[in-house]
Amino acid sequence: MERITKADDRVHRPAGPWTPTVHRLLTHLHEQGFVAAPAPIALGDALETVTFVPGVAGEYPWTEDVASEAALVTTARLLRQMHDAATSFPRDDTVDVWSQAVRVPTETIVHGDFAPYNVVYDGIAAVGVIDFDTAHPGPRVWDVASAVYRFAPFTTGTDEGAPVPSLDDRLARAAEFCRAYGLDDRSRAVLVDTITAGLVALVTTIETEAAAGNPKFVSDLAHGHADLYRADVGWIEQHAEDIATALR
Repeated sequence: MERITKADDRVHRPAGPWTPTVHRLLTHLHEQGFVAAPAPIALGDALETVTFVPGVAGEYPWTEDVASEAALVTTARLLRQMHDAATSFPRDDTVDVWSQAVRVPTETIVHGDFAPYNVVYDGIAAVGVIDFDTAHPGPRVWDVASAVYRFAPFTTGTDEGAPVPSLDDRLARAAEFCRAYGLDDRSRAVLVDTITAGLVALVTTIETEAAAGNPKFVSDLAHGHADLYRADVGWIEQHAEDIATALR
């Protein structure tokens, strides 16, 4: 399992072949004025050190603050600011290493796992984005689709004891996120397909990595994550027309 430790205002995390590129990205974001991401401090053979982003990550089960409309809107705006800052990242395909495949159309550098647990909150305000290991060049809608899936949420699973949101509530939250982000019509038209593509990719990753013995993904598979994502694909396809209509 990953070993992530915090000491004062620093976080020590496992490093991978992609970490030097991610550090270049984080430096660029800060240079562009996006200081809501960690700043790189050091990089060793096995560990990286980055600054700690103060606040509370949106782990499950959500607090009332994280579940609020204000948190939804500020999260969408924060994602837009990050994407805008990343568009000018000076790519160098001779040295860049990403943990994920480059996706087209390449519009910016996407986070790759934009979800509540990777967003930091100060009360009802989203103030930070963390864990850029899965960052890679791609279309803005890749992150927006992940966010809509997680924040609407469009899932058949719920936190134990939590009320199940109605379809109308989920559709309203999805539409509000896209409005707050400023998602263009072309991206809205492919959002549903992008959500399902992301979930299929997640299932493939879990099963492939688990078969290779990766302990994190062995655990994910044992806890039914792949089965949940498959069920979610079915639910989203069942409601695809309703989702598309809400986003127009």
